[in-house]
Amino acid sequence: MTDYYEILQVHPKADAEVIRAAYERLRDRYAPERLEGAAEELVALARQRRDEIERAYAILSDPQRRAEYDRERQESAHAEPKTKLSPSSSAPIVDDDELIDFRPLPPARRQERPPGFNPQPYLSPTHKTSPGRGRAMQRQLPAWVLPSLIVAASTFSIVLGTLISTAVVAPTTLTQPTATVVPPTPTLREVLDQFEGQVIAAQQVVGQVPDNPNAWVNLGNALFDSVVFVREQLANGDAETQRIYQERLPRWLEAVDAYRKALELQPGNDVVRADIAASLCYYGLDTRDPKRAQEGLAEAEKALAAAPQDARVLLSHGICLIAVDPPQVERAIQQWRLVLSIPGVNPGLQLQAQILINEYSQ
Repeated sequence: MTDYYEILQVHPKADAEVIRAAYERLRDRYAPERLEGAAEELVALARQRRDEIERAYAILSDPQRRAEYDRERQESAHAEPKTKLSPSSSAPIVDDDELIDFRPLPPARRQERPPGFNPQPYLSPTHKTSPGRGRAMQRQLPAWVLPSLIVAASTFSIVLGTLISTAVVAPTTLTQPTATVVPPTPTLREVLDQFEGQVIAAQQVVGQVPDNPNAWVNLGNALFDSVVFVREQLANGDAETQRIYQERLPRWLEAVDAYRKALELQPGNDVVRADIAASLCYYGLDTRDPKRAQEGLAEAEKALAAAPQDARVLLSHGICLIAVDPPQVERAIQQWRLVLSIPGVNPGLQLQAQILINEYSQ
């Protein structure tokens, strides 16, 4: 059956506010006005995505319909074999809720999840089979998994406690009709608090495993996402959003520091170098600091020389080209057009490239 949680890029245990925020973000991403003049196949793809998003939200935003969907989804899961094969090995993975990996999903980075993305990954089942295989599990899992699970478990317990206390204090709300209830749109501050939780969790993991490059990449991603989200809201012209973004501008440089630490531990990672470039160029562009923008462009040129056909590298390089003084708009558009011409590129990256082309072609 169709996985509406995967379509909205949320966990099956996500609350109404998280689902609403994901819906608003995706609906804006695939808005028709963003793709005026785009290729016919991209317009058709965006239309298809919007229909899927609307259909998924119509189900998950209605408590009764979501409960019915969850019941059917659970029955469908029970009807399948109780074991699955990991895509990376032939070892069976037990279909057990205790084995679900509750760590936060990797940030979407304003991109569509790739085909086959698993929104509900499983941990190794070795801790369920034999008490003498604990060491084997430690060898199979990365070092950062355990602290990540501790952080996730703490967060889950806090949320659970909040839900229980709410139910005790206001039990009468459970008896009210829910068929027409529409979850309120989360405020900017509420969404920012969610990003703050991701940053704090990533910082704690880095503190536990400072020699793991993935931990530093995740911290860089959390910092990047927390500030780029505010930047994307600036078009609304809200004075409060402007003030918050000014306060968060230093986070671009904090993200750069995290990415550089990851690059020290994992030299040759061109995508991380491209993320360094984008962070520097966004900072230089919005603070009118040409030296930072030039520094970012130099990093982008290095990444491009090593990976000239990587879509994310091309996107970051184009961002840096419009950040320098004077802006190299035509060359940036050429880079983004290359993203559209590369076979097999993730459709989300192609849509992002098309949106940038439309924005800077005006």
